[in-house]
Amino acid sequence: MMKYGNVLLLIFSFFFLTSFGQENEEFQVDDFGRIGFFTDIVDTEDFTGSAKENLQRKLDRMVLKESLGSSFDDRFGLVLKPVIYTKEKTSTVPPKYFFDIGIDVYAVDYQEKIQLSIFTFEGLQGINANKERAIIAALKNFNSSRRFSDFITEVKDKIIKYYNDRCDFILKEAETLSSNDQYDESLLKLSSIPEVCKECFDKSRDQMTEVYKSKLNRECQTLVAEANSLISQENYKEAAVVLKGVLPGIDCHQEAVALIEKIENHWCSVNLGKAKSFKSSRNFDEAAKFLSLVPTSSSCANEAEKLGTEIYAVLTDIDKRNWEFKMKKYEDEQEKERREFDFEVNKFERVQDRLDSDQKFNQENFDKVQKANRDMQSILSREAIKVARANSKQKINVTRKYSFLGF
Repeated sequence: MMKYGNVLLLIFSFFFLTSFGQENEEFQVDDFGRIGFFTDIVDTEDFTGSAKENLQRKLDRMVLKESLGSSFDDRFGLVLKPVIYTKEKTSTVPPKYFFDIGIDVYAVDYQEKIQLSIFTFEGLQGINANKERAIIAALKNFNSSRRFSDFITEVKDKIIKYYNDRCDFILKEAETLSSNDQYDESLLKLSSIPEVCKECFDKSRDQMTEVYKSKLNRECQTLVAEANSLISQENYKEAAVVLKGVLPGIDCHQEAVALIEKIENHWCSVNLGKAKSFKSSRNFDEAAKFLSLVPTSSSCANEAEKLGTEIYAVLTDIDKRNWEFKMKKYEDEQEKERREFDFEVNKFERVQDRLDSDQKFNQENFDKVQKANRDMQSILSREAIKVARANSKQKINVTRKYSFLGF
C-alpha cells in the first residue's frame, strides 16, 4: 500500500519538478529500458564535413532500426572507423575521385575499455568529381542488413549477461552514491539497466523510487531554507514562488506548509487592510482590486468575503454592475499573481488524502495501480534523462580515446 502511495506522490512531483515535453533532445523517454549505445566516428583525413555528417545520419537510422536507445552513461557504444582501401583520381576531363571504402563497427564497453565485438562493411564504392560527394556516393550501400542485425543481437546478449551477472554489485554502487547525497549519479547508474534484464530492471526501479524521494527530500530542505531567508527579508512573493516546489509526502512538507500559511496571512493582512481603507474613502474600484488579491485559502478569506458583501450592499444598481464587471476584470488580471499565494499544495493534500483512504488492491482498482506504475516509469525515465542531459553538456568538449582498440 505504501508503495502505491509513493508512486502517486512521485506522479505529482513530475508535474512540478520536471519539464521536457516540448523539447526535441538527444535522449527520449522511449530510450528508457532499452540497451543504450552512444555512437562515435573516428576522425580520418577524408571523412570530414558533409561526408562525416552523412555517415552519422545513416548510423543513427541503423541504430533506431535495431531498437537501440541512446546511452545514459556513456558505457556501451558503437564506434565507426572508416578505412580507405582505394583512393584514386582519374585522368579524365574533368578528373574524378574514386573511393573503395570499408567501415569497421566496434561495439565497446567504454568504461571497462574493452571491445565486445566488431563488424565490417566492405565494398562501398563511389565516384564523383567532388571528393566529398564521391565518399557520400560510396556510403549509399552503408545500410542495415541481416548480418548487421545478428551482430547487434550478439552484442546485446553480452550486455544482458553483464547486467545479470553484476546486478547486485551495480545496485550496491548506486546505494552508496545515494547515501553520499550523489542522487543524480545514483539515478544515472540505475537507469542504465535495460528492461530486458527483467529481474535486475525491476529491482532498479524500486531503488530509483527511493533515491528520487531522497533527492526530493534534500531539495525540500534547500527550498525551505531559501524561503525562510526570503521571508526574513520580507520578500514574500519570491518566497511563495520557491515554496510551490514543495510537495505533500516530503519530509519537510509540514515545515513548508507553516511558511506558506505565514506568507498567506501576511498577504491577506496587507490586501485586506488596503481594501478596508479604500472602502472607507468610498473608492470601491480600488477596494475591489485588493479584495481580489486576498488568498482564498488564507485565514482572512471569510472576512474579505464579508467586506465585499458590505460594499456591494451600499452600491446603486449601476454601481453594482460596475462592481461585478471590475471584480471579474481584476480576477482575470490578477489570476497569475493570486495563484502564487493561493497555493496548489492544499489541493494536492486533499487529493492525496482521498487516494490514501482508497488503497485496496483488488480487481476494481487494478487498472488504477497499473496506470500508476506506468506513470512511475515515465517519471523516473524523465528524471534520468534530465541527469543524462546535464552530464552530456558537461562532457561536450571531452574527446573519447580509443587506444584500447589499437588506434
